[in-house]
Amino acid sequence: MALIIAADIGGTNCRLGLFRLAKSRVTMDRVAWVETGSIAAIDNLLAAMEKELGTSVDKADAVCIAIAGPVDECVRGRLSNADLELDVSQLNTKNKRFFIINDFMAQAYAAVSGEGEKARVVYGPKNTEIYGVRAVIGAGTGLGQAILVPLDGRDRVKTTNWMAVASENGHAAFPFVNGAENDFHTFMRIRRKIPYATGDETVTGSGLAMLHEYLTGEKLSPPQVGAQYLSKDSRTLRWYSRLYARVCRNWMLSTMCVGGLWIAGGIAAQNPLVISCGHFQDELYNAPHGSAHWGDLLRGIPVHLMEDTNSGLWGAARFGQQEVERREGTMDQ
Repeated sequence: MALIIAADIGGTNCRLGLFRLAKSRVTMDRVAWVETGSIAAIDNLLAAMEKELGTSVDKADAVCIAIAGPVDECVRGRLSNADLELDVSQLNTKNKRFFIINDFMAQAYAAVSGEGEKARVVYGPKNTEIYGVRAVIGAGTGLGQAILVPLDGRDRVKTTNWMAVASENGHAAFPFVNGAENDFHTFMRIRRKIPYATGDETVTGSGLAMLHEYLTGEKLSPPQVGAQYLSKDSRTLRWYSRLYARVCRNWMLSTMCVGGLWIAGGIAAQNPLVISCGHFQDELYNAPHGSAHWGDLLRGIPVHLMEDTNSGLWGAARFGQQEVERREGTMDQ
């Protein structure tokens, strides 16, 4: 049996988890949340792990830290929206490995974790193609997107070896498609003094608040908009669901994720009606006239909703599992 310690560090909260690996199966033993502001350096993080999880870091076979920001060589990472930099390059030994990965790479690995396999299928077939690219997308404070590529040959019955590939597609220009949407785009550009709006500005929490203000004139925080207007049929829900579905559809087509799409992130998890309502479904499968083939392709892709708020922890642990098994030479045996 191996022990894996995982962390998922966001701008507000840092999730910590202790996992056990036995016979290629990962189980969660303990989980704790601390405020990210309480962590100033790697030493603080390691101390928090030991205090909150009740075990020494020295006993772990792998420690995997997911961080919401850029990562260098899996050993250095920086939080995008806070003053926190981590470096584990001096901690690695022959028998113990410390890793830092991007938070949406962790969400991608979550798609092949136990929790990912249990995620609710909202649209498409229930059975996921075993050998096929998987994709993950999620809107919260930012818009994250990543893909998961199987590394084993097609002759394998089931692949257990995956590689996550990060993306910055959330910073690409958002595709507004009609006059009303273009008016909202102009509203955002003027308000934010930007040349064009990206997905990261349109379907995230700040974009949701600005959309609601544009539609109603009412200024509310993103959680307030979610609680009051995304839990029932409203004009804000109809607009937001349509815009979110469009970025999901484009990501499905861009990645050809026949293995499935996993929707993560705080907005969808906390406001599931955004994903399950008919406005989302209509836009998700909206193919131009004469492009029925692409509509059929989209309908053949399972779309999952990741409702577990600890999914990033599960993904970090899944990455740790893969590294432990590779080091021990047990992968795919």
